[in-house]
Amino acid sequence: MLLGLLFCGSAEAQAPPNGKAAGTKEKEETCRISGMVVKLADGTPLKNATVQLTNDSDREHIIATKSGSDGRFALKNVPAGRYKLVVSRNGYVSAEYGQKKPADPGGVFALASGEIRQDLLFKLIPAAVIAGRVFDEDGEPAPRVYVVASREVYHKGRRTRASTTGSETDDLGQYRLFGLAPGRYYVSASQTTWGTTTGDREFAGGAGNEAEKAYTKTYYPGTPDPGKAVLISVKEGEEIPGTDIALKQVVVHRIRGKVFNQMTRKGATEATLELVFRNPQLEWDSGGGQEVKKADGSFEFPNVVPGSYELVAFWFDQGKYYLAKEKVDVADSDLDGIVLTLGAGTAVPGRVRWEGKPSLDRDELYIALEPAEARYVIGPRSRVDATQQFTLRDVNEGDYRVAASGISRDCYIKSVEYGDAAVENEMISVGRSGGARLQVTISSRGARIEGAVTDKDGLPATGVWAVAVPDETRRNNSNSFAAQTTDQYGKYDLRGLAPGSYKIFGWTGVEQGEWEDPDFLKAQEAKGEPVEVRDEDRKTVNLKVIEKNGEGRQ
Repeated sequence: MLLGLLFCGSAEAQAPPNGKAAGTKEKEETCRISGMVVKLADGTPLKNATVQLTNDSDREHIIATKSGSDGRFALKNVPAGRYKLVVSRNGYVSAEYGQKKPADPGGVFALASGEIRQDLLFKLIPAAVIAGRVFDEDGEPAPRVYVVASREVYHKGRRTRASTTGSETDDLGQYRLFGLAPGRYYVSASQTTWGTTTGDREFAGGAGNEAEKAYTKTYYPGTPDPGKAVLISVKEGEEIPGTDIALKQVVVHRIRGKVFNQMTRKGATEATLELVFRNPQLEWDSGGGQEVKKADGSFEFPNVVPGSYELVAFWFDQGKYYLAKEKVDVADSDLDGIVLTLGAGTAVPGRVRWEGKPSLDRDELYIALEPAEARYVIGPRSRVDATQQFTLRDVNEGDYRVAASGISRDCYIKSVEYGDAAVENEMISVGRSGGARLQVTISSRGARIEGAVTDKDGLPATGVWAVAVPDETRRNNSNSFAAQTTDQYGKYDLRGLAPGSYKIFGWTGVEQGEWEDPDFLKAQEAKGEPVEVRDEDRKTVNLKVIEKNGEGRQ
């Protein structure tokens, strides 16, 4: 998430309704923007700040420049469109157009054909730093330990933690986490598992009934329990030294098994193993990684903390990768007899059925399967041919969400059928035998809701969330929601909505995805504007901005 502080001159807020500045020539097709980057504290110009425009619908062009010694920047020959405008510089918090305070989402930067935008002013705030040392239980410095700063975010309607930045300790156990925006962070330290030498248990002195111990992920100031971690609050430009972490040892166990390669009919001596926690958090939690070295494909995973995992084996050959995975639960003893079989997976044939005229955002349409749990695994995808047929190859056993890429903004997935049955929330379950036929119905008749959000003074509200929340029966599917930040004129345009009932909100002060939290919605429900849409509807809903903990709509 890009965080920062942006100030735009009053002249910008008074731009003509058609979005064209004075002196703009109607015949021009491309746009020009210019402005200045300065320090917030004293207005000193900042050199070498990167100013970048990004547009999801145009990934062929990289539009960026650097500010000069006077802090000024200029971009020319910019195609008309809707952009994210971001300014970044080492030592400062990145700023996005439309932000009024840190943690705001930023607004859409809309450019009409031939538009000229001048005198944009970005005031950057200095980034914060958290620094300290990591020690083991003997008070020795712990080198090559990975230290991470995490923040709380919303993911699928639940509060979770997401890693923000990380750093490895040096030989003195020192770390330094820089580039932090003001806020509250959890800091954790984990020993690197790759390259760590741990002998087989049969050779370890005292092996048998004696419990093994190893260092586990430890949160500041020194607890393996995430619920007892202490939050660290940082202000802009603040450096907090002495954030020392004492690693903790816990009882650990081992997982033993074999990896068999169906392609070579031998033990998978070139396979890579990764043990990953099964949890809803966006923090990267790994129980360890290793390469299979024994000729018979056998392996032994040491230092496994009790918990629920997914054990994954990868094998790469001639540009293709093969995968096998197994859910494992470690309680109070070692696990033996795990067998992972690497194979080509199964083929899932399918077809796309269109309701309405096919409508693509790009030249090609792809159907993909996104793994429901293994976020670290790239799922298979296939190009849809001219007859609307496709075949997803090398699909491994597991649960997947069906996704379509390349469709236009007016489209939505209406239904998914796998085998002889319709599925809910675009989720399918592929078994070991696999092979069922997949049908994906895509509608190009999605409804459209647009409008403007104004503040309490009736002025355009830039960079606030405009969100379409579906009725309660569809809130368990994230794809049923639609959200967009408003542009410099307070305008939003939500497209590709499935038929049904919605509440439309214009929120400020809420976090991205917070509207999927049932408890949050319960308190906000009455503040939304109700609207019912059918296929191909186009409706206008103007909104008054809603403060998260303040006034509702007027």
